[in-house]
This record gives sequence, structure tokens and C-alpha cells, in this order.
Amino acid sequence: MAKKRIMVVEDEGITAMRIQRSMEDMGYTVTSIVISGEEAIEKAEEDKPDLVVMDILLSGKMNGIEAAGKINSRFNIPVVYLTAYSDEKMIKTIKKTEPLGYIIKPFDERELRIVVEIAFYKHEMERRLKEAKDELTEKVKERTAELQSTIERLQKTEKKLSIHAEELAESNTALKVLLRQREKDQREFENNILSNIKHLIMPYLEKLKKNRRMSDELVYISIIESNMNDIVSPFSAKLSFQYMNFTPREIMIADLIKDWKQDKDIMEILNISFDTVKAHRKNIRKKLGINNKKINLRTKLLSLSE
Repeated sequence: MAKKRIMVVEDEGITAMRIQRSMEDMGYTVTSIVISGEEAIEKAEEDKPDLVVMDILLSGKMNGIEAAGKINSRFNIPVVYLTAYSDEKMIKTIKKTEPLGYIIKPFDERELRIVVEIAFYKHEMERRLKEAKDELTEKVKERTAELQSTIERLQKTEKKLSIHAEELAESNTALKVLLRQREKDQREFENNILSNIKHLIMPYLEKLKKNRRMSDELVYISIIESNMNDIVSPFSAKLSFQYMNFTPREIMIADLIKDWKQDKDIMEILNISFDTVKAHRKNIRKKLGINNKKINLRTKLLSLSE
């Protein structure tokens, strides 16, 4: 390990030599001995010592306190003061420059050794503390930059998700409208099929079945009727739910009433008697909860289809 290097600033020759001998006995290297503050600054820049032992009262215009301040600020070299004054005012002045120690003249070698070693130790600790602080500051800076970058990415992602959510909401709204329209169209299609079959086909099948002259064809008519019932049964179930608990005959009559058919028309189409039509009308009104009420049956039936 390289020896620590010390510069001595002392204008008293005997004291300077004594300090040099003591430092070398302690294992340190004395780089130079200077007698003025101006020279101390120049040699400090040239030699770059590890420590300066500085007398406060020097030859020349610059005292040791001023020289020590410049050396410390320019080169970051620690200073230990030598002073023959120990009054309170001088001590306060010395403390303002934040030295690593001071020695009161006259001094002994043991005291000098302790002060110098403590000065080196404190300077090393301050150096490590500064390095740790700088390292921590750099890590905090890097971490802050990473967090800021992460926040920006999250904000961009959030914005994209927000736009996507709005697009999905619009798509869902449009889809719901389309589904409602499709359901409506499907219901209308089913009702049209059921109504057309019941109005345009089934009544004539009923008439053909009652015509005795077509006895040979009754088998085919029954097959046609059975197949037609199979076709309309899914639609009829839905329409029955729409018409609550109507019978198939009541559903047919209700559809005819909705189509502006009068009782006479219904009798001819379904080949039933007037009393039968009236009985079905009464049952329909009863099931709709409008029996004995002044409510138009066709209007009520139309309202069920809306």
C-alpha cells in the first residue's frame, strides 16, 4: 500500500523540520515544506498531497485559513491546522473552514500522530460517504427514469385500452340493435308463416275433410294436415305463449279477428257455427281479462303483438 503523502506549510524552520521528522517516523512521505499561503496553493496543485498540515500565521499576504480554503475547494485536499492561539475567537474562526483537525502549539508527537490519523480516517469516511451518496443518487435517478418510462407506457396502454373499450361499447350497442331487429324480423316471419298457413291453408283442409265425395283423398289430406301441423308447431308454441293459454282454435280465431274478419267470415273460413264463434270470442276475452269490459277485442289482440 502506497504511503500517504503530506505537505507541510510552516514559516518557522525548526517547527517545520520537527513536523517533517515526526511524519516520516509515522510512515508518511512529506512532499514539500512551504512558508507562504500563495506557495502552498501552487505546490498543492503540483504535488497533489493527501493531507496538508497548515500553520495559520504565515509569511506573505495570505494567512493559513484563506490558503486552506482555496486548497480544499479547488483540489479537495483535507487540512489540519497548526496554531499558537487557543482562544475561543480563533477556534470559532477555524471551525468555519471545516478542517479535519487542529493542533495547538507547542505540541508533542503523540498528539500530532493522533490528529493526523484521525484526519485521514475522517477524510476516507467522507470520501466513502460521498461515493455512496453519489451512487445512491445515480441509482435513484436511474430508477426514477425507469418509473417515469413505465408510467408513460402504462398511460399509453391505458389510452389504447380506453379507445378499445369505447370501440367495443359502440360495437356492442350496434350488435344489440341488430339482434333486436333480427329477433323482431324472425318473430314477424314466424307469425306471417303461421298466420298464412292457418288462414290460407288449414281452413280449406278442414272443408275438404268434411266433403264426403273426397273420401279417397282423405288419407292424403290427413297427411298434408299432419305435416302442416309439424311445420307450424314451433311457431304455434311461441304464438300460444304470446296469447297466454289459448287453444289452437282460439289462436286461429284471434288471428282472424286481428285481420278484420267478422263472425260471418270466421264461420265460413273455419266451417263452424255462429254460436261456436261467439263461445270462442267469450273464452278469448275471459283469458285476456277483459270479459264484461268495454274494450275492443281486436285492439287488445294487436297490443299483444307489439
